[in-house]
Amino acid sequence: MNSLLFVWAGPTPLAAELSKPIKRISVEFVIPNSGPRFVTLWRPDETGLRLFTEMHDVAERIEVGVLHFEQVFALGPNEIIADLPSVFHGENVVSKLVIHESGTSAESGVVIKARNGDEIVAVAGVYPYSLAVRGALSIPHMFEPEYELDDYMRAPIT
Repeated sequence: MNSLLFVWAGPTPLAAELSKPIKRISVEFVIPNSGPRFVTLWRPDETGLRLFTEMHDVAERIEVGVLHFEQVFALGPNEIIADLPSVFHGENVVSKLVIHESGTSAESGVVIKARNGDEIVAVAGVYPYSLAVRGALSIPHMFEPEYELDDYMRAPIT
């Protein structure tokens, strides 16, 4: 089976970055009436972890999204930002969402879980290069995932 892994080139492990406290979240929409293209998780130190998806062909007319991560230091000009509930301001527990499609496993999403059980889910969206986000903002087209959530395998990020 082929594996398509998260893309992260930072100096610390991705699991450590994702489990850091989160104070705010921002999203940027590029195409109207589709999910956001970028989502950024903002920490108390004002640094951000930006998520976006890239598409990979796995069979004829079948593609899957894989999450990419990068560190950012400033809000983009077209981003919508919102404060998160205080339950996410402490250390969080993270897991990845893996989809199996046409002989390929793809790391397509993350779940960030607060101490009280509240979750933020960010996963590849139904529209190419979009994301689907649940548990943060209530905006049209925010949660339209590529596959049903039950189709993903939830696993620890190592």
